Amino acid sequence: YIADGDNGLRIIDISNPSDIREIGFFDSYGGYTYDVIVSDNYAYIADGKYGLRIIDISDPSNPSEVGYFYTDDAHSIAISGNCAYVTDYNVGLRIIDISDPSSPSEVGFFDTDGSSWDVAVNGNYVYVADGYNGLRIIDVSNLSNLSEIEVFYTGDRALDVAISGNYVYVADGISGLWIIDIIDPSNPSEVGI
Repeated sequence: YIADGDNGLRIIDISNPSDIREIGFFDSYGGYTYDVIVSDNYAYIADGKYGLRIIDISDPSNPSEVGYFYTDDAHSIAISGNCAYVTDYNVGLRIIDISDPSSPSEVGFFDTDGSSWDVAVNGNYVYVADGYNGLRIIDVSNLSNLSEIEVFYTGDRALDVAISGNYVYVADGISGLWIIDIIDPSNPSEVGI
C-alpha cells in the first residue's frame, strides 16, 4: 500500500518478488496522499486538503472509499484502538474516532502551534514531529482534555518520528537523527544524535 502523492493510493502485489505488479488503485481526485496506514480491511490515508479518507480494501483490486473526515492539510496518521491520530500540518493534532469507518468523528484536538509532520502513539502518549519545534509529547489519556507535557527541541525541521521500546527516533532535516529516551515522557532525554 503506497501513498503516491497526487497519484492517490497504489496497491501492489509483492507475493512474487520477481513479478511485482499493481493490482489496485484509489484516485484521490485532486488530493495529495501523504501517508497510509492499513488496519484490518481498511486503508486510512492522510490526503492533504481532503483530510482522513477511509478506504475499504477487502477486495484489494477494487478499493472504495467508505468514509472521510475533512481536515485542513492531513500529513500523517497513526492508529491505536478505535482512534486515528492525524497530523493536520499547521493546525495541530486531530484524534478521530474510527469505530464506525463510514462515519468518523473528531473526539480530540490539540493545537501544536507549529507544523505537525508526523505522529506516533505509545499508550497514553502521542509524539508529534513538529517542523519548527522538534518533538511534542501530548498526554491523550483524557480525549476531551489533551495536554502537552513536554517539547523537546531537535532543531528546525523535525519531519518524522518512530518509537521502539523506550526510545523515540526523530528525523530532523537540519540536525539529523535524534534518539530520545522516553521512559519518563515528562522528562525526555537525548541519548544520541
